Amino acid sequence: MKLSEKIISNKFEYFLFLLLAVTTLWLKEINFLFYDTNESPDFGKYFVYIKHFFDNSLTSHEHGLMYYYLHALNYDIFYSESVNTYLALHKSIQQVNFYIYLFGLLGYFNLFRFFNFSRISIYLTFIFINFFPPSISMRLVFKPEILAFALMPWVIYFIEKYSRDKKIKHLVFCIPFLVSAVTLKGNVLVILMVYLFYSYYKLIFKMKLKNFLLIILLFFSTTLMVTLENNSANGKNILDIQSGSANEANYDFKAPSSIIFKTDLYELLSSPIKHSHADSFIGITLLETTGDYFDLYWDNDATNYFKNRKNFIEFRQSNEIKGPEFNSENFAITIYQQRKTDVYIYESIGLIISIYLFYLLIKNTLQNKKYRKFLFASFLGMVILLFHSISGIPRNNFDPLVGDTFKPLYYSFVFIFSFAFLFVILFESKKIKTAHVFIYMFLVVFLLGFPKEQDYDLQVNLVNKIQDSIYCEIEKNIYLRGSDFKNIDCKIDQGIYPDSPDPKIELFKNDLNHKPFNLILIFSYVSIAFYSIINKRKIKFSST
Repeated sequence: MKLSEKIISNKFEYFLFLLLAVTTLWLKEINFLFYDTNESPDFGKYFVYIKHFFDNSLTSHEHGLMYYYLHALNYDIFYSESVNTYLALHKSIQQVNFYIYLFGLLGYFNLFRFFNFSRISIYLTFIFINFFPPSISMRLVFKPEILAFALMPWVIYFIEKYSRDKKIKHLVFCIPFLVSAVTLKGNVLVILMVYLFYSYYKLIFKMKLKNFLLIILLFFSTTLMVTLENNSANGKNILDIQSGSANEANYDFKAPSSIIFKTDLYELLSSPIKHSHADSFIGITLLETTGDYFDLYWDNDATNYFKNRKNFIEFRQSNEIKGPEFNSENFAITIYQQRKTDVYIYESIGLIISIYLFYLLIKNTLQNKKYRKFLFASFLGMVILLFHSISGIPRNNFDPLVGDTFKPLYYSFVFIFSFAFLFVILFESKKIKTAHVFIYMFLVVFLLGFPKEQDYDLQVNLVNKIQDSIYCEIEKNIYLRGSDFKNIDCKIDQGIYPDSPDPKIELFKNDLNHKPFNLILIFSYVSIAFYSIINKRKIKFSST
């Protein structure tokens, strides 16, 4: 490479890294401002885990403690004295989700560099992941799939390293990550273990017997210790599912086998609204991949994401056939219809993007033998979810009127894994241009509900969060300009005092109950990750 080309390439690499950093922080901040994690799906159900760490009560749920322990630790250290518990919980949960997300990106970086993908391709892929709606929704909610997302690339990284050099230490390093992942939740356990067996079963038969026995002993002994600690807190084991028909009669059904292939493209375009496609796995998956079909995230009308979206396209009924008109004052386009019909701009854009993304994924899964096992991961997750819903094993878990068992969130860790590999391959081979990433970014930002009209009610909703943000001085000039709140004081944790005593305040005054085995696992995989990065840099410097 010529010197001038190398300089240009380096400048572009630095620009992409800066863009990655900015977009990662920006998305973190708008998630904090425009969503409320306290109102996210099943938050009330799983708050019992946070409660357990402060009053030692049984959770009566089957999830592992690891994910919730991280949240309890963060809240106890940084927010236990907060006067506005509701806001502090929201902020703390999103912070921990953000840290977990960064840990996952670090794992992906190591994995991609192991396969010799360029930094430019990796940074572009990370920007795509940042704006990939399943990864956004994963960062918004109080659910452990995001930790599975963060741990999976580390598991694959160490297995691949062992596959290449046969050093047993890599499998030993893998164990804390793998145990932490498979003890999180039943769906993570089944999907990840089936995927690992499918992808690496040949390695098992090639291992020396003493190495195989060592790894089996370490894995099962570590898993046993963590499982006993989890079961003691829960009163349940990880396979004793406490969702679906266990608690709600409307989930006591099996999905029909026809749900696998049943779809109607015209119906998807003309009526892409929730529960209209409860009988179509493909329909739900396409609408939820680049959208919010179930109206739980940015299309939830109770969130700031949904409020005050600026309408760039307006549909009007007209008896005359007229072409679109552009209004230069508000930069809006008026489209005239001869027949009044509902038009779903956001859902239609999301559907088109989803179809294209799956076209790329299917095409490359069929054509790319080298990375097929990684591209196939998302489809394996889908197959397992379909098997569970259709067979009713281990128990019925399907509501025929809703179909929410098929949310991509439930297998998001393999879903994002496949698309991450897809795009790093496409960027490396230059089959997708950098400009396409920028187009994708702007489309997703539009789907999230931006830009917005200035509105008093929205600004009232944002005031407390902006006051509590480290970017308060910047944000109040963006979101509160021209309002009565433009001169608010920026003071961390200034939030309003509750009108009535909040029982959570008394709860968080209790000492935190630590979980020794879970804490050891957290310390282990963070230390191993740090060691692997430092060791790799030493090798790089010594080789130069």
